[in-house]
Amino acid sequence: MRLNWHDYSYYPYERELAVREAAALFGGPDLREIPSGLEVTGGKGAKAAERLTYFAGGENGRGPMETLQSRLECTVRTSRPRQATRYSVHGLHEYKGKFNPQVAKALLNIFEIAPGRRVFDPFCGSGTTLVECAHAGVLGHGVDLNPFAVFLTNAKLQALVTPVAHLRADLRRLSSSPTFRRSVSVDENARIRYLRPWFTPKMLDMIETIRIAVEGAAGPSAPVFLAIASNLLRDYSLQDPKDLRTRRRRTPMPRTPFPEAFTTACERFFDRLESAQAVLGTCLPQGSAKRCDARCPAPDAGPFDAAITSPPYAMALPYIDTQRLSLVWLGLLEPDGIRSLESELIGSREFGGAARRTVTDALQENADGLPDAEAAFCRRLQDALSEQDGFRRKALPVLLYRYFALMRDSFRATRSVMRKDAPFALIVGRNHTVLGGIRYDIDTPSHLAALAAQTGWKLKELMPLQTYRRYGYHVSNAVRAETLVVLANP
Repeated sequence: MRLNWHDYSYYPYERELAVREAAALFGGPDLREIPSGLEVTGGKGAKAAERLTYFAGGENGRGPMETLQSRLECTVRTSRPRQATRYSVHGLHEYKGKFNPQVAKALLNIFEIAPGRRVFDPFCGSGTTLVECAHAGVLGHGVDLNPFAVFLTNAKLQALVTPVAHLRADLRRLSSSPTFRRSVSVDENARIRYLRPWFTPKMLDMIETIRIAVEGAAGPSAPVFLAIASNLLRDYSLQDPKDLRTRRRRTPMPRTPFPEAFTTACERFFDRLESAQAVLGTCLPQGSAKRCDARCPAPDAGPFDAAITSPPYAMALPYIDTQRLSLVWLGLLEPDGIRSLESELIGSREFGGAARRTVTDALQENADGLPDAEAAFCRRLQDALSEQDGFRRKALPVLLYRYFALMRDSFRATRSVMRKDAPFALIVGRNHTVLGGIRYDIDTPSHLAALAAQTGWKLKELMPLQTYRRYGYHVSNAVRAETLVVLANP
C-alpha cells in the first residue's frame, strides 16, 4: 500500500509522528519513505489506514482510499494549502491555549488506543483531547479547575452527538421567540453590577435577552448556543478584544448587531458540524469533563488506558482574567470568586499574601521535597533577583517553586487512576525570564519529567515539536517551540 502526504508543508515532528502511527496501526510492517509519502509492505489493510492522521489517503490493489482525517479537514479548508485545525467542533470557541488536535489524534494511534478504550486528560481545557477521543470511538474523561473550560468541553461533546437538524430547529425556534430581539430590563444583582462597566447599557440588555431566550427555547442544546454567544462577548464588550488582560478597548465596536452576529455564527458552526457528522455520524461515545483539581481526580473515574494533555506551564496564560466576562455572564462563577479561582490554578501568576510568604519559606528549605535540581534552580532564580526587577519578576522564583510542587502532586494523582504500563503524553512549552539583567531559560519539559519520575512515572522520551504556536495574541511572548513528554506507568 502507498500512503500519500497532504498537499501542505509539514514540520519535522509531524512526519515523525506520521511514521510512528503508521507502524502502530499497520502492526509493524516494513515502511519505506517515498517522495509522495510512505510505501507499506505487509501489516493490516485499508481499514487501519483510514485512521491515520497525517496522510491524505493511499492506494492499494483495490483502488484509492481517503483517510477520515483528510475528509474532516477538507470540510473547513480554504483554497490555501494548509493544515486545518478548526474542523468538527474544535472551532466552537476560540479558547486561548489550545493545542493542535492532530497531535492528540496521532498519539491515540501511536499508543494503540482502540475504540472502546478509556483516556484521561487531567488539564482538559476546552476539550481538544476529549473531542479527538470521541472521533476515534474512545471514551474520554477530563478534569479542569476552570468552570468555563469544563462548560466548553461538555458543550462540544454534546454538539458532536446532536444531529444538526435538531440544532437548526432549535435556532429557528429561538429566532422566532418573542423575547429574542426584544430587549429585557435586567434585574440588578452582583452579576449584573460586575458586567455593567464592561458593556454599554443597550448591549448588556441585548446579551441578557439572548441568554434568557436560549435557556428557555434551546433545551438540552442550550450549552452549545451559549458557547457560541460567549465567543462573541469580548468583541462586543468595552474590553480590548485583542488583549489577554482587562484593559479598555480603543477600537470601535462591531457594526453588525449582536443578534445577527450570533445567528450567523450559529449557522457557520452548524455547517461545519454537519460536514463532520457526514463523515463520523452521531453515534459517538460521549465522554465528559468535570470541574475538579488535577491533584485529586475521583478514584472511581479510572482506570484509564492512556492520558494525553497540554498542561499549564509556569506563569501560564491568565485564563480566568481572559474569560471572566463569559464566566460571570454564564453564571459559572460569582464575581467575588474570580481572584481566588485565578490563584488556585496551577501555573497562575496571581498568588500573594500569606500564602506567598509560606511558599517563600518552603523554597529556601525545600519543604515540599522537590528533586534537588528543581529546588536548586528555584533558589538560583531567587538569588539572582535585583532591585531593578519589578514586582512580577520578584515573584517568579516563588511561583515557579509552587508550580513544580503542584505539578508533582498532579503526576502522583494521575498515576493513581491509570492502568499498569499506560502511557501519559504531555505537550508543554519552554519559557524564559530575565532577572537581574540576565536571561534564564526555564526548560519546563525536562523539569516536569524529573517531577514525574519522583512520583513513579518512567520517562520514555522528550520529542521537540517545532515552532507550533499556542495562541495568536501577544506573539512576542508566545511559546515558539513545544516538547512532547512521554511517560509510562511501570
